[in-house]
Amino acid sequence: MKLSITKIIKILSMKHFFKPKTWLIVLLMYAAAIALSILIVSRQKSEGPKIAQAGTEHNVFGYAWSENFGWVSFNCTNDGSCATVNYGVNIDLGTGNFSGYAWSSNLGWISFNRSDTGDPPDQPHKTGAILADYNSGSGEVNGWAKILSLGDDGWIKLRKFSADIGANYGVSIDQATGDFSGWAWNATSTAGIGLGWLSFNCLNDSSCASSNYKVNAVLEQAPEARNLTAFHWSYAQASQLGALKANLRWQFYDVNAGDTESAYQIIVDDDPNPNSNTLIDTGKCLGYQNPVASCLIDIGVDSYPVHNQISLGYNQKYYWWVKVWDSYSSYYLPSDRTQYDSPSDTDNDDGDPLTFTTYKHEFPDVDFTWFPVEPSRGEKVQFTDASKYYTSAAPATPANCISSDCFYLWTVPGDATIDDATSANPIIIFGSSGQMSVTLKVTDNDGYYTSLTKTLNLKQKLPSWTEVKPE
Repeated sequence: MKLSITKIIKILSMKHFFKPKTWLIVLLMYAAAIALSILIVSRQKSEGPKIAQAGTEHNVFGYAWSENFGWVSFNCTNDGSCATVNYGVNIDLGTGNFSGYAWSSNLGWISFNRSDTGDPPDQPHKTGAILADYNSGSGEVNGWAKILSLGDDGWIKLRKFSADIGANYGVSIDQATGDFSGWAWNATSTAGIGLGWLSFNCLNDSSCASSNYKVNAVLEQAPEARNLTAFHWSYAQASQLGALKANLRWQFYDVNAGDTESAYQIIVDDDPNPNSNTLIDTGKCLGYQNPVASCLIDIGVDSYPVHNQISLGYNQKYYWWVKVWDSYSSYYLPSDRTQYDSPSDTDNDDGDPLTFTTYKHEFPDVDFTWFPVEPSRGEKVQFTDASKYYTSAAPATPANCISSDCFYLWTVPGDATIDDATSANPIIIFGSSGQMSVTLKVTDNDGYYTSLTKTLNLKQKLPSWTEVKPE
């Protein structure tokens, strides 16, 4: 954009900063600065990658505008130069400290790094490691930046000091949107004159209709839901608590230190479209703080017992999605809606990473008895199976176990003997007295199994006796 004397006088008059007698000095200083900057900027642009490498993590974007020296870019993504010059300005979200570089095509690099600017001419941050910082409580930006090509005449003051005279000014950031607003000021060390005002938002000069510019910072990154699982009850859990139980689980992740999960939304459906006719859509749930039926949970914020809300069908595929919110101030940033995508469903992998599939039927109900009820060490004890099993044809209706549909495995103490550990009704002889445990595992034709352990109290060995004639 071309510069003109009319534009210079207009902006300086608008801010009422200069008296008429200083205009001539302003023009002379301006001409000298431009001549100097042409030489230095040309040299610095070619050396840009060496001077302005600011790293890959920049969270400030957009443009600021000066009537006197044009656009200032705060991120290489603005001009597509990141492949060759990876520059940008960053705000540390923990400390609020600025770092990095902005770029002016007319004046060159504008630095927020004290390592190459040196100490600024006045407070704040005249000493120490900080050059500029952001106060998240007030939204104010304080401190300095520096136009390197102008040397000590290149200081840009980001907020007026209380002792300063003249117009009140300063740069601020809206914590909700990250938008910058307000003005910064450059004055040379000679007579307090310089390049003048730098605007950070078109709202400052009501120019948005014709030139919609602003500087913006991503002060908070949205959270993520990671490691989604449809934690299907394991065989052991399914046999104890029922086959149609599945807990949807996820891990809340937020790069911003201290942020926790404040809410979640669960969607469950039997087809891959989460936008219509879903089986479950909880809406935004606040967990224990939000006792709505669809939001109630009994394990934790990151675990949802889907079977509490709908009656799951046997051998049915289900898709599910989760969205989470963080605890950031009062804004509660949401994550993207994340779809379950896992290669494994614990003990019941269905081969489809986007779905979990329920079990085909209930697990065996294991039970057994023994006789004598109070056996002794060394005595033969007859065990009798009393288990039931289920089939896909009648997934919730038990039937008595038969040899073709139930397979047995008995486990006994180490000093006990068993005649057949795979029979329904074995004989066991215990070699010790006291409490002894026996376990029966019953497996059906689908490989579903249940184990049951019972404890017997074995008496001492029966006394030996000899028959004698009565006298």
